[in-house]
Amino acid sequence: MRLVLVGGGGFGRYHLQAWRKHPQVSDLVVVGRNPARLAALAAEFQVATTTELEVIASADMVDICTPTDTHQELARLALDAGRPCVVEKPPCRSAVEAMALAAEAGPTPLYAVMNMRFSPLWRRARQLLAEGTVGVPRLSLWPVLTDQRALMRGDDFRADATRGGGALLDGAFHLAYLVPWVLGTPLRAVTAWAGQLAVTPPAGEDTGLAVWEHEHGVAQVTYSWAVVNPPTTPAATIVGDEATLLVPRSARQPFVLLRERQASELDLGPLQGQPRNDLANCLGHYFDAAMSHTEPEATWSEAIGAQQVIEATERAAGSGARQLLQ
Repeated sequence: MRLVLVGGGGFGRYHLQAWRKHPQVSDLVVVGRNPARLAALAAEFQVATTTELEVIASADMVDICTPTDTHQELARLALDAGRPCVVEKPPCRSAVEAMALAAEAGPTPLYAVMNMRFSPLWRRARQLLAEGTVGVPRLSLWPVLTDQRALMRGDDFRADATRGGGALLDGAFHLAYLVPWVLGTPLRAVTAWAGQLAVTPPAGEDTGLAVWEHEHGVAQVTYSWAVVNPPTTPAATIVGDEATLLVPRSARQPFVLLRERQASELDLGPLQGQPRNDLANCLGHYFDAAMSHTEPEATWSEAIGAQQVIEATERAAGSGARQLLQ
């Protein structure tokens, strides 16, 4: 099978590494604009490279891993050729663009990378909550703190707010699809703050804080590119009416369940043997779904919904007013 990867720089390298290990991808072609970078990729990974987008029409599947503001145009080339297409997150620069692509796709498979849905860590967290381990989840904390200031400077697309959209769109998109999925309930409303703690315009916000309301309570999200995350901070703290679950940052670490001031450890349980490369799991799942003409576990419609949550969060931060979610 021929896989055409458009964009081999930045995060595209991780996509390239994942596709090289896929057992059904025998012909991998990387498309880019920089001949020197393409030559380096060809030498390092032993893959074919080209600057010509026409190769998209010859693919069995296309993977778009380029700056956000180019997603719609490049994905449209794949869809016009009737080729299944997966797009790196966020799907497009706006939810309107993503909805337009969905309309144009018709029966042609179209996917957005939502790799955290395919992590055994988060699958186990969702499973534990569905089993009633904490009772009804009332309050949850989701901190993502990283020093990514370099991404928002120089010629990186994230340094231009009109292209990358800032930390909320480029990063917190992950939480917008993950939080309701893990908690098992849709989000209903949002209040938020967003600002620049470490960078200057026009890069867009580097930090956002949001309270996402749901049927049973609230999820507090903190996403920042301006602060280093303490290694001991849980990836999520989920407080229920019976117990509290601390989700670790690595599948190699145990979950901690706090009940009546007693702590116990939980492991991945039945997911213990699942591969832990969530990006490879995600891309492989989409490939299998496209080739077998089956519905994927994470759909483009869900990605649009996550992008709408981010856009509502941005409106809430800009206006200072609570925003209802559909």
